[in-house]
Amino acid sequence: MFKKYLINGLILLPFIWLSTGIYLSNDSDKTMVIMILISITTSLITFGIKEIKKNIINNRFIWLLLVIFSYMLFSYFYHGVSSREIRALIASLLLLITFPHQLLNKITLSILTVIGSITGLIVVIYFSIILNLGRNGFPVNAIPFSTITATYLIFSIVLLLHCNNLKTQIIMLLMVLINISSLILSETRGTLLAGFIAIIFILLKTLHFNKINLKIIATSVVIITGMFFILKQPIEQRIEQTAIEYHKIEAGNLTSSIGLRFQLWDSVPMLMKDDILLGVGNNIRSEIDNLYKKNDISQSLYDLQPTHLHNQYLDKIVKNGVLGFILFMFLLLLPFVLSKKTGALYEQLTLGIIIIFSIASLTDVPFNHGQTLFIYLLFIGIFNMFSLNNKKIK
Repeated sequence: MFKKYLINGLILLPFIWLSTGIYLSNDSDKTMVIMILISITTSLITFGIKEIKKNIINNRFIWLLLVIFSYMLFSYFYHGVSSREIRALIASLLLLITFPHQLLNKITLSILTVIGSITGLIVVIYFSIILNLGRNGFPVNAIPFSTITATYLIFSIVLLLHCNNLKTQIIMLLMVLINISSLILSETRGTLLAGFIAIIFILLKTLHFNKINLKIIATSVVIITGMFFILKQPIEQRIEQTAIEYHKIEAGNLTSSIGLRFQLWDSVPMLMKDDILLGVGNNIRSEIDNLYKKNDISQSLYDLQPTHLHNQYLDKIVKNGVLGFILFMFLLLLPFVLSKKTGALYEQLTLGIIIIFSIASLTDVPFNHGQTLFIYLLFIGIFNMFSLNNKKIK
């Protein structure tokens, strides 16, 4: 029995890291590669090539990743792309090819959700409240941090709606509250909005499956409302800051956080005009320099020296061209189509992650950060694998 748990633990090591160590360092995605190598080695020793054959033949998400990886590899040599993206993509691809998906079942996912939720709350309380460093003091950038937290929020709400045991329901309800608290304390507007939009869609989807528990929903609404009253000070501070930035923009001052984003987005047609098909790759800073020399952008935008455009859709089309943008849209849309074969639980989990990342992509670049890219590729990839059995999992 101990041997079985040890083997399963080693195979699940990347997902354990995604619920613990991923929060603790800006380079935690590099350590993730080591975890993946350990998992792959253990899977091959235990199952041989049986899982590889099954996964490659049946999993269309893996096929998509192979196409994306081929294009990214070409782009890497053509004009350069982020090595962090390449590393996360190839590591995720290899893990998905070898991973025995049945290990990441409902019980395992519940345990990982509890660990990931509590770890996230501990980190945000320690750095934001105890050390009083604010969101800039997090070991991981606050926006990727909150995207991970929002993902665990989705897991907890979906698992809450799909469990019948009262004890498990109470635990998952606590995880919902913990993740909402972490999101509020991280002071990230985009991911907080994304989390609540995702929850609304999931509840509507649950109504479609006729599985909704009105007592749980009513209790959740009451407690979540109470949490907002408890945490109203950081919420009010963020709203006030947003209002100040809005009034600055109205007065023509575009040097605030939102104003600089507007300037970046306005520069997109100028940045992409010389290579619409393939993009400019990692040359975005030199392109910004060229625009500044021509007086096409402001001093404030030039001083920012951006490495990305604070919008994943625009960032993709500028850096990777129209071809890269099309592949990116497939990465967002194909998993939802494939999830139709996985049943209510995994379809809602997939839908939730896609909504979180789609909305977060409006003001950030979650697919550029190694931590959040791993979260998306691995969980989406594994959830999609449950369709391999060709039976509904509810």
